[in-house]
Amino acid sequence: MKLITAAVTLSLAALALGGSTAHGDTARDERARQQYQVGRDAYNAGDFQKAYDSFMESFTLSHEPALLYNLASALQGLRRPHDAAEALRSYLRLKPDDPDRPQIEQRIRTLEEEQRLLDLERRESEPKPAVTPPPPANGVTTALTTSAPPSGAERTHARKRTALIVGLTAGAVVVAGVAIGLAFGLQPHEAALTPSPIGPINATR
Repeated sequence: MKLITAAVTLSLAALALGGSTAHGDTARDERARQQYQVGRDAYNAGDFQKAYDSFMESFTLSHEPALLYNLASALQGLRRPHDAAEALRSYLRLKPDDPDRPQIEQRIRTLEEEQRLLDLERRESEPKPAVTPPPPANGVTTALTTSAPPSGAERTHARKRTALIVGLTAGAVVVAGVAIGLAFGLQPHEAALTPSPIGPINATR
């Protein structure tokens, strides 16, 4: 990075000394020259933000193209390579016959590559988004359900229903016992006393 000093100094000195008629404001020209000097000193001291602000004010007051070159150097010091490249493009539009044009164009390409690497570095340093687990394969979400306890009326009804079932079951057992007793009582006594055969069957011995 470098500054254009000789051309700017001569141009601004000319503005301060003899350019008041062309620009109509000697105080403005003097302010432009002072801001250029402040920017130059700040740049040499490594205060690139102050250098940028001073060069920008000087350019706004004087419209001296060489200050765009110095703005590019300050922007490069601020790690804003894309903006520095744009400032150099503006300089070449105003000074297309600059004898150092090939070197300036090469510097523009270098600044754009620097910007590309900075963007890549920023993307890699960004935190990765949290990964959410996928939904269940069947798409069904299991939910736990709880039932409310039965009310007093429901408990009373349940007890009555249970008592009715028990009563009906006991009655059925009694009826079945009576029926079995009657069946045995109606059979002939001799059939009940008929002995069953005892011993081997079908000559198994």
